[in-house]
Amino acid sequence: MRSVEAALEDVVEIWMLQAERRRESPQARRARLQTMCEVEFGLYVQSVLMPEAAVEDAWVLFSGFPYRAAWYGLPFETERLRLDVVRHSLWKLRSRSAWRDVLDEYRKFDAPLRAYDVPNVEHPARPKNVSIAIAERWSSYADLLRRAPKFAGQKQPVAKAGIYTFPLGRDMAEVTLPEIESLPIACHELDALPPGAGAPLSFTWNELVRTAAEMDSLHYQRWAQRLVDIRVLTRHKRTFRRMRRQRITIDGIQHLLGIVGAGKSTLRDVIAVHMANQGSRVTVVVGDVAEQLKLVELYNLYTCRQAAPIIGSSGREEHAYRLHNRLLGRGQANVLLHDDPGFAYLSTACAVSALPSRRIIGGGILESPIPYGEAPCTRLSPRREPGHDGKPRVSQYRKACPFWSRCPRHHGPRELIGAKIWVATPASLVSTPVPWPQNAEKIRYLELAARLSDLVIVDEADRVQMQLDEMFAPTVTLISDGGEPSFLDAVIQHKSRELPSSGRKQLSNHQAENWSAALTTVELAADRLYAMLVSQGDLRSWVRVGYFNAWNLQLQLAAERYPLAAKAEAGGVADLAALVQAEAQSRLHEILDDFRDNPFGDRGELRPATATDVAALIGIVSELLHTANQRTTRRRLREAIAALFDLKGLLAELGVADCLSVADALDEEFELPDGCCDDVARRRIAWLRTLPQRFEFTLLMSVIEPRLALINAMWPRVASMLDLGFNAMYRRPADYAPIVPEAPMGNLMGFRFVASSQDRHGVTSGELQFFWNSGVGRELLRALPSLPMVDGRPGTNVLLMSGSSWAGASDKYHINVPVGIMLEPPREDVQRIIDESEMVFQPVVLNGVAQTVSGSKLEERPEILRRIAVALGTPEDGDLSRLEWELFRLPEARRHIMLLVGSYDEARFVADALHTLNPRWRDSVVCLVRDSDPATPADEHHAAALRRGDVERLAWTRAEILVAPLLAVERGHNILDETRTCAAIGSVQFLAKPNPRPDDLMPAVYGINAWAVRNSRSAGFREWVKCGATVALGAREFRKAARKEWFRLLARHMTWRNLKDDRDSVTWDLLVLIWQVIGRLVRGGVGARVVFVDAAFAPNAAARSPIRDTRKTSLLYSMEHVLRPFFERGASVSRFERRIVRALYAPFWKALERCLRELEKGSQTP
Repeated sequence: MRSVEAALEDVVEIWMLQAERRRESPQARRARLQTMCEVEFGLYVQSVLMPEAAVEDAWVLFSGFPYRAAWYGLPFETERLRLDVVRHSLWKLRSRSAWRDVLDEYRKFDAPLRAYDVPNVEHPARPKNVSIAIAERWSSYADLLRRAPKFAGQKQPVAKAGIYTFPLGRDMAEVTLPEIESLPIACHELDALPPGAGAPLSFTWNELVRTAAEMDSLHYQRWAQRLVDIRVLTRHKRTFRRMRRQRITIDGIQHLLGIVGAGKSTLRDVIAVHMANQGSRVTVVVGDVAEQLKLVELYNLYTCRQAAPIIGSSGREEHAYRLHNRLLGRGQANVLLHDDPGFAYLSTACAVSALPSRRIIGGGILESPIPYGEAPCTRLSPRREPGHDGKPRVSQYRKACPFWSRCPRHHGPRELIGAKIWVATPASLVSTPVPWPQNAEKIRYLELAARLSDLVIVDEADRVQMQLDEMFAPTVTLISDGGEPSFLDAVIQHKSRELPSSGRKQLSNHQAENWSAALTTVELAADRLYAMLVSQGDLRSWVRVGYFNAWNLQLQLAAERYPLAAKAEAGGVADLAALVQAEAQSRLHEILDDFRDNPFGDRGELRPATATDVAALIGIVSELLHTANQRTTRRRLREAIAALFDLKGLLAELGVADCLSVADALDEEFELPDGCCDDVARRRIAWLRTLPQRFEFTLLMSVIEPRLALINAMWPRVASMLDLGFNAMYRRPADYAPIVPEAPMGNLMGFRFVASSQDRHGVTSGELQFFWNSGVGRELLRALPSLPMVDGRPGTNVLLMSGSSWAGASDKYHINVPVGIMLEPPREDVQRIIDESEMVFQPVVLNGVAQTVSGSKLEERPEILRRIAVALGTPEDGDLSRLEWELFRLPEARRHIMLLVGSYDEARFVADALHTLNPRWRDSVVCLVRDSDPATPADEHHAAALRRGDVERLAWTRAEILVAPLLAVERGHNILDETRTCAAIGSVQFLAKPNPRPDDLMPAVYGINAWAVRNSRSAGFREWVKCGATVALGAREFRKAARKEWFRLLARHMTWRNLKDDRDSVTWDLLVLIWQVIGRLVRGGVGARVVFVDAAFAPNAAARSPIRDTRKTSLLYSMEHVLRPFFERGASVSRFERRIVRALYAPFWKALERCLRELEKGSQTP
């Protein structure tokens, strides 16, 4: 974490003496002056970079998008570094509203201290002569424009002999430290350059082959032969060529592709060992902790113990538990005898536990070891003398444990100091801080690796891109159902403790006051919303699909009121009634949009066109929040609904206006007169009676959203005053806020209610969750090479590796970095895979019905899968079963079949169904389980379990059938035969077609992030920005376009038949997923047999329909459609892209083409 406070400290200290006195605490005064100083620096930046722009437009410089470059026609990359430096100081002001708020405060700030006058925010600021802090001010501002602020922090002292206290749960514990000789704690030298000084890297193939041969001489694993088998192609103009003298060059960021099994992992490991043995440092990023520990062991074998893992402390207990479980799964039943090199990095021991400790409150010696999460590694406070009341007092001054330099718990961080190879997972690299006792600076390992590594290798880079997107789009529990404390409860409780402890002096600061008020409003609105959700079943049904927010609820209400408007919106021939409804719907949206933009009326004047209606809604929502007389408030709400939704007109349309008033139509208890209306009218009146509660819910959503956004936006600005600490709304640390651009449409949110239980009165408890999109996470990957450059240091080199990071229209997997290197296995291996691989569509048909899993109701899927499993494992007419025939086709060394389903629960269900079906399958089926699942031995009712981390050991088990969730084996596993030369699995059967979940918001996040990356460096982006009268108006046009795209992504139907323009994108996502799984079967250049069992893969063919399947009905045909342009002549794709796709997906294409050809002949239909 950088400290702009330290950079501006000299100026703020002078202002503390000179500024006008207010009734505020010293802490609030310092925070206010710090903010004013940051605003002034922002004005200074604007005067240098956009001197003619309006003051209110300065926020575009801090937003993370290259608006200035687009406006002035500057090169994007040149501009990016300069603005990255600025953002490290001013990222808290990156939104238009945040900048506007603090700018208003600055205009009222003491005139003698201000360096700028801002009489009109629509014009540039006017510099003025000042006589206070002249040298300190301009020197600090100029430095911050050149370089990012230094890292915050100060060295933590080590505790000496004496009595110390530390937190233990809700109590405090006391321990007496003896006199010991404390070893010095080694630290990372942040100012030192990496061994290669950031220079580009170049490896000749002969160098790497020599390294591989040396590795074989230490421990033979065919390294040299495997490396020689790889064909390296480098980009040359519009295609790729194999160079006579093969050389791999990495200058900045390099994107390397290779077909599954091309040798990427081999190359990764040889490069890592080669660099370590040359004295360089390399960081390797892999998928999970199990792989991480295996690689550390491997690298230590070949580098004289020069490798160490980066593992965070929060999940260490879980990782140790998983490692024990894997050893148990291998038959090592005695936990006390478990021995694995990985345990050295997963220790949960605490040296202080060996010393006598006692609780301060209640007394008593601690009889059990200190719980893992309570260890006082950095939390030892010297004991102070009791106060006048005799109660013990605790110092806030914390010291490091004197055993830190020798404690087994911290073995890993100590090893990283001298290690030449760091091995990390995306989560550990991004989130784990360097331990405070080691380094005074508050820095995460990602930034440290970028500073100190000559090379960062990101394996499976497309998966890492997905994980980064997910880290910056967390789902948080706003209100819980009584289990774990929710975000809102935790923040409210913290505020209730913090404010009284300081006599509420923090509220003398305007920002702290506004933040506290916003929290109060959120509490009021959340209570009202939760009360409606738990008590009203109809409302829960209305919002239960996916995430909801005020905008999409508004869309639903408008569509329900004006159902014919969709005909006019479709652009076809529409009748007069549809046109009238479309116009009325547009007016309704206009009013509700203006209300959502200003639900409290505090964001300026209301627009005259909607002012009356919006003002009425503002009054009603205020009553809804505070009323104790709900009957009166809801009567007013119904009156407003009648006017807004033109309910008199609706009753007239239905022909019931004469016998039914609007008030009666909205009254749930009013009984309709006999003969008053027909069935159509009754259905519409039934909808009318749900309208008040739905509209009330929508109004409350319009209130809670902006106030939650305000809490989040202001969090960094008030954190120090209110001692807020970690924010659950950020899954990622705030360290990356200056690096990752904010979400292009603004940090919008969505909500979801997850029901948990119902009492006998019909009240349903549950969790109210909300999603917060806080930034374009994937941009962290592209920014990695330049992270050190904001300090004037050379950048690092990054190698992105994957077999599917070029994926056409895929929002999820495609990485928008030019491909520079491709790896290919020997041509004969590729040809063998093409010739020997086979895809077939063979659904299970029972009683004339093809069994369909995908698209079925969740509660029906287990029974359908059971029927499929029984059909596959039961002998047909006294002959072999389908699974036995499948095994019979396979070579003896590869007689394993993998059955793929949608989840671990489904895997267990199918495995047990086969295991108990007949003696043939007993003990021949194994179920893949999580590493963290409890050990459950096989019995007569349950199949044996295989830990996910041990799936590579399949060939050493008795099993012939492996049942697994598709996503658990997508990539990262080399499941080889006993000779370790080729894939152990010969056949894979997809029992369930993969498909995005309708309630999953992540596809929309991937989509908007891909849209932002594509568009923010394009000519179209310049056009968006240029179309505004000012750079800020142009930026708002881009945001408007982003919001439109975001709402489109949210509104799309993810069921296969309903996909429209996004069909190709979703198809690429699923194609990559399926091909990556098939990749487990083609290792070693062998063919794979692929069976699509779920009838949903080709529903018309499965049903023997005369209507041929197309890309709109069948995923198989859709995959063929997106690949065809790259394999047929004359298609309008570039030679470069054609070369990539043919290299990556040729075996898949050939097998799929043969499959569909046979399918159309009718030879594969049931």
